[in-house]
Amino acid sequence: MNKLWVFLLTCFAIVAATAIYTAMVYPKLPAEIPVHFNAAGVADRYEAKESGAWLMVWMMGGMTALFAILPHLSPKTKSIEAFRSTYDSIVYAVLAFMLLIQFAMLQAAKGQVNVSMYITVAVCGLFAFLGNLMGKVTPNYFVGIRTPWTLESPVVWERTHRLAAKLMTYSAIAGITLALIGASPIVVMAMVITAVLIPVPYSYWVYRDQSRAN
Repeated sequence: MNKLWVFLLTCFAIVAATAIYTAMVYPKLPAEIPVHFNAAGVADRYEAKESGAWLMVWMMGGMTALFAILPHLSPKTKSIEAFRSTYDSIVYAVLAFMLLIQFAMLQAAKGQVNVSMYITVAVCGLFAFLGNLMGKVTPNYFVGIRTPWTLESPVVWERTHRLAAKLMTYSAIAGITLALIGASPIVVMAMVITAVLIPVPYSYWVYRDQSRAN
């Protein structure tokens, strides 16, 4: 089977699973459901279930279309096809994460899940998975730590993503541990986001160091 069809069918299966789950719990949902949570995990925006319950499904469908198009938009010199299997894994992980968030949102609407801890663990799990893939991503304009300095130099790209892989993975594992023992979601997310941002200035430092050496 063509790799594109495998990609599309896998994405469709994840979106379909989300839609089926939504349809199953839909009759038991309250008239309004939470569609957004603040940093503390408290719902701060609600919508009528007729639209809110299906919002994530529509978003997943739109993102699937976008993810399918991006490889065809990338220039040959920095093509996504160079790491296509890794790219596909990243897409599957993002869609699976959205499925989990949909589950958390609808269960929270029924008061049956600790949404704060659930979402924190899910976010950390996604970052841990993505961290393990960062080292396999080659220079491109859509995926990874894309700064002027990483895109300018393959060496800077490699060193930056090697650091990003470690920071994302280790901070996410630490975040999951902290969330499970009751740490504040704000503290956990601040730690993980900081770990993700560190490679940005690091890429400039490596680029400057390399330029001086040359």
